[in-house]
Order: sequence, then C-alpha cells, then structure tokens
Amino acid sequence: MDLQSLVAAHMPNRRRPTQMGAAAEDRYYRNQITLPRLRLRLFGLTAATAATAGLTLFLAGVIKA
Repeated sequence: MDLQSLVAAHMPNRRRPTQMGAAAEDRYYRNQITLPRLRLRLFGLTAATAATAGLTLFLAGVIKA
C-alpha cells in the first residue's frame, strides 16, 4: 500500500452540513448578533472611565486643600 492510500484510509469521514432553509438561516444569523452585549460593555467602559475621572478630581481637590 502506498503512502497516499494509507493516509486516505485513515482520514476522518466528514459529513457536509445540512442545507438550511431561508427561515432557519435568518434565525441562525439573528442569534449570532452580539450588539446588546456590545452596548452593555460600552456602557460599563464609559461608567468606569467617568468614575476614575471623578475619583481623580476628588483626590486632587482633597490633596490641594
């Protein structure tokens, strides 16, 4: 047995994914959207930045006084 036949005999049989209908494809891609999580992450980043800036200004005022 040659090398190519040996490799081909031991390759896994991969099945092709089943064809999706239009409605199933729409649901699949709709479930992949991560915009709400992105908005929440952006809100958290903004809040953390504002808190850091506020604390810095507060500490600068306390130290100066």
